[in-house]
Amino acid sequence: MAIIKFVNNKVGLKKTLNYICKEEKTEGKYIFGKDCTYENAFEEMMAVKNMFGKTSGREKLHFIQSFNPTDDLDYELAQKIARQIVDKFFKGYQVVVATHQDKEHIHSHFVVNTVNFENGKKIQLSIKDLEKIKEYSNKLCLENGLSITRQKSNVDDIRINEYVMRKNNSSWKYELEKAIDSVLEKSNNKRDFFRNMNSLGYKVTWTNEKKNITYTTPEGFKCRDRKLHKEKYLKENMEEYFRKKQLSKINGYKVYEEKIRFRSITSTLSQILEQFKNRNNENEQYSKMYGLSDNAKKQYLIDMHYSTEELDDMEM
Repeated sequence: MAIIKFVNNKVGLKKTLNYICKEEKTEGKYIFGKDCTYENAFEEMMAVKNMFGKTSGREKLHFIQSFNPTDDLDYELAQKIARQIVDKFFKGYQVVVATHQDKEHIHSHFVVNTVNFENGKKIQLSIKDLEKIKEYSNKLCLENGLSITRQKSNVDDIRINEYVMRKNNSSWKYELEKAIDSVLEKSNNKRDFFRNMNSLGYKVTWTNEKKNITYTTPEGFKCRDRKLHKEKYLKENMEEYFRKKQLSKINGYKVYEEKIRFRSITSTLSQILEQFKNRNNENEQYSKMYGLSDNAKKQYLIDMHYSTEELDDMEM
């Protein structure tokens, strides 16, 4: 699904522009400036702010548009869609768009100067305006055969500062996610999950009364399940995971019992068949001896490999 989100943080304009414009993320080609040059975007945006005396307050708006990894999408198409969005909704505003290649899924950053270069007005976006941007994003995606999101996600998106920490392997949330994934593999139920998480130094608060699962890290950081950015970590999905795991275990045991019972039945049938076969062999032997003289019977039994001692014990 394609998602477009507003990034609400206190990172400054210059730092944000420097981050999204890094060459290793864009190869220097999946990036463009609307009404400014992306190489000098900060200086040009600040020039507009100074010209109208609007240097205080919010410096920029920051959006991220992400796409489903399974979509048939390349960087050129992602950039084309980004251009259409900024051209429609940010007339009179300078915008830098950068499409990044450094994640599992393609995504584009939009950074907008909050001051209009035509009239000096600061941009004001309402919830309805954000919904219109989202609807237009969905429209463009459908036109290009891409999947869309039709409802609000149950989990929070990764903010840019946490994303940077993840890239630098210094995110405690990312370490928490890895711990949960590892523990889920070897836990059959919630009790196992609690015990195994505790062994790694994590505390888990998971009760029927509370809507969310809350984790406390060994360093003392607290985090609810929806802050882990993936729906598989939500309480209802975790409970469903263990329910299915227990059901699979029960079904597996039933199959095992059926196999044991089948083997027992098969073994019993084999014994019966073997006994029946032996009895048939004996009957066949005696039927062949019927009507023979005593000497002929004795010779027949010798031919059947009976010992002379056994012959003496037989009643002919």
